[in-house]
Amino acid sequence: MNRKAIVVAVIIAVMSIAGVAGSEDTPANASYFVGGWSGTWDLGPTTKQDVTITIGEKNEKGYNKTTYDYGWAKSGNAGSTPPGSFVVYGREHDGVFSFSWKNKEGFKRTITLEKYKEDEVKAKFELDGPLTAAQRPYYNSTLKRK
Repeated sequence: MNRKAIVVAVIIAVMSIAGVAGSEDTPANASYFVGGWSGTWDLGPTTKQDVTITIGEKNEKGYNKTTYDYGWAKSGNAGSTPPGSFVVYGREHDGVFSFSWKNKEGFKRTITLEKYKEDEVKAKFELDGPLTAAQRPYYNSTLKRK
């Protein structure tokens, strides 16, 4: 009878160790936002700009390396903005992921992402500083997981 109890105890111990090892594959602090998101900013009645945001894993300081890619867009003064890409670091706080940067004139730009539906986020692009007549202080969009 003791041998059966020992065998059962060993089996339970092995199963529990396997369960713990399996859970390490998916970290408990994994973020919903990690991955690629794409969509379009509606910048005006006839102006749209494609955007892709790629969010990497959280680093040891709690920030996620974030790549922001954007396509062609007409600017408010009838010129056009060529496509571009840059890297910043963002952070998740209270279920919202955000990152910001300063444009070449030194004005802050902030993007926030909030879970909306499975594989969709509501995105907000906020502009600080003086605006042209054609600009709004913020733009909303829905981005989909790539």
